[in-house]
Amino acid sequence: MARTQRPHLDTDALYDNGSSTARELNDTQAAEARLHAASASAVPAAVPSGPAVPAGAGALRRYRQIAVGLALSDAACVVVALLASYALRYPGQLVPAREAAIIALAPLVWIVVFYTFDLYAPQHLSAPEELRRVIGASGVGVVLLVMGSYWSRSSFSRAWVGLTFALVLVLELLPRRWWRAYQWRLRMDGRLALRTLVVGTSAEASRLVEILRVAASGFLPLGYVQTSDPTVAANRLPVLGRIGELDRLVRDHAADCLFVASTGITEADMSRVTQVARETEVEVRVLANLPQMLTSRLALLKVGPAVAVALRPVRLSGPQAAMKRAIDLAVASVVLLVTMPLWPVIALAIRLDSRGPVLFHQERVTKDGRIFRMHKFRTMRTGDPALDTTRPFFKLESDPRLTRVGTFLRRYSLDELPQLWNVLVGDMSIVGPRPLPADQVAANADLLTPRQAVPAGVTGWWQINGRSRVTAEEALRLDLFYIENWSPTLDLYILLKTFAAVVGRDGAY
Repeated sequence: MARTQRPHLDTDALYDNGSSTARELNDTQAAEARLHAASASAVPAAVPSGPAVPAGAGALRRYRQIAVGLALSDAACVVVALLASYALRYPGQLVPAREAAIIALAPLVWIVVFYTFDLYAPQHLSAPEELRRVIGASGVGVVLLVMGSYWSRSSFSRAWVGLTFALVLVLELLPRRWWRAYQWRLRMDGRLALRTLVVGTSAEASRLVEILRVAASGFLPLGYVQTSDPTVAANRLPVLGRIGELDRLVRDHAADCLFVASTGITEADMSRVTQVARETEVEVRVLANLPQMLTSRLALLKVGPAVAVALRPVRLSGPQAAMKRAIDLAVASVVLLVTMPLWPVIALAIRLDSRGPVLFHQERVTKDGRIFRMHKFRTMRTGDPALDTTRPFFKLESDPRLTRVGTFLRRYSLDELPQLWNVLVGDMSIVGPRPLPADQVAANADLLTPRQAVPAGVTGWWQINGRSRVTAEEALRLDLFYIENWSPTLDLYILLKTFAAVVGRDGAY
């Protein structure tokens, strides 16, 4: 059965491995060359029409194999979590027969629940959306296991249930992170690119092709299918046929996906697309002229005979703001206590390495343009000539003012630890756009003011998508993406990715 997707927003690559501008251009170009070369050699440009050929014999088959791998890893994770939590709760005791029966049935329950949450369609999930669904599905799965234990009169204690939920979340996310990295490698090699016919020959269709040409998009555009809209000049791709020939075009070109450029397409054309997709078992995507946003903000509504896309508003309600503040206080307090033994060591290293104070203080800007005093461990020598820092997101890759200790602190973001105090007193949040110097904001008020819609953060969306390597334009775009798509799940995703970015020292200077 063909699956008509929510509007494609070209954000999968951003979710998976950071912004495209933060990557090396030559790597992307090489991957594109491999992708198109592999496709050209694997499938002829045109195959004589005849008996229907399974259109999804390549990328779609690999996606199904990945789905099977995900199901097996999910089943193993829940069994390991149940056994490990039982061993922690009842050390040295064997699992009784009734509890063993529940554990034996758990993989089946888990796979059914995860399938219901659409977690075995990896081509349809962004990383933040997958995290949100895994949390929800794990909660439902644990509740069902508890209900099963009650009906079978098993002894699922509250401690066992709590440990199981915590362990299964960790165990689920680790292999799924590996599977996502595996999909990324296949995409870059061209082995997980859906062979795609672009339905439409409008200017929007030309723009869509340029989006799909990026190696990490997961699509390989083959050509255009002409609809009822007027034709415009194609960008290096041929017009392969008309909408009435769509079923033959799918077979002849072994297409995996029909991607519709919605501008100018008629209802009859769209009906034809969905009919052919159903008969040939290919994917359908529809481009929406929307800015980048998470699919969790979108909802499909029926308005008379038409279907509309509704955008859920993003604003911090009273309860949400209170929850975000509670998370800030909890995370800042825990991290502060854990890292407190490092503070005197860092302070001593700074004093021995160069003259000057241990801490650096600077006026920065947070929500609604409010200026506050931000704290950091000093990483630069005092007394060096000042530079013009009014350029947006000013930062030097090889700053001559950095001390030896300062270079080390920045590499692991240890210089940011004093900002936890700013979080505790309410000047900052754990997650949000990075606070910029007051003089920088004043010099670029029109450009930077939109960033002040939410509190400044210790870490943020562009910190996990390249850190200091992103350009000023890209950093601003990523900050605005966070503001437009804030959610507790997105904050959790950023926190998890921040740890990986700091440990990997990716883009730090």
